[in-house]
Amino acid sequence: MPRPASKPFGNVIYLFPTLVHCSTWDVLQSMLINGVQPAVYCGKDTVFYQCTKCGSETTERVATR
Repeated sequence: MPRPASKPFGNVIYLFPTLVHCSTWDVLQSMLINGVQPAVYCGKDTVFYQCTKCGSETTERVATR
């Protein structure tokens, strides 16, 4: 899984867990944000999450404003 070259939003965003579907547990789990890759054009940002229980990683594409 590719990682972003830089973290544009600073370290504060990575401290707050969020609920995201974990494929290992097959339910919503508390996950920490590992990084954000901003959209190059008018697309969607890619957010990298890591499960706080099992360490499983997942990505999600989020629409920008």
